[in-house]
Amino acid sequence: MIKFKEGEINIGEQNILALSNGDFESLAESGTIEKRKDAVGTYYYLENEADGMRFGVFISLREKRVNWVRLSRLDSPCKGWDDASGKAMMDEYRLLLNFLEKQIGDLPDNKKNRKSTWRVKWGQLEVSYEPRAYQADIFMKPE
Repeated sequence: MIKFKEGEINIGEQNILALSNGDFESLAESGTIEKRKDAVGTYYYLENEADGMRFGVFISLREKRVNWVRLSRLDSPCKGWDDASGKAMMDEYRLLLNFLEKQIGDLPDNKKNRKSTWRVKWGQLEVSYEPRAYQADIFMKPE
């Protein structure tokens, strides 16, 4: 369960945003989350949901703390270049923007062309899209 306003991504009794690196290692060893590597480095992955929407959750660490979390909607039409369209990406961005406005209960503190940001008690929450990557995502950055 994901609670954006509270800054919680819960799996069982644990809040992902509050875990340390050692905790991620033990969760990966138990199979609760996946440890993955790419050209940039190591990250952790799990799938979770919020208000009926399913998300792929990508977790990046820095010095044993969560640096940022990227949430990509699993049912998004923005999955590949075979059927890419600017309209589909904008529709996805608007869907995520409206979803977060409802979850937070307020309009973004800062709204730019391709990015809307909320300052919340636990850090920063953002929805943005990148046309060159053909993706619209939610980012959580704890402080």
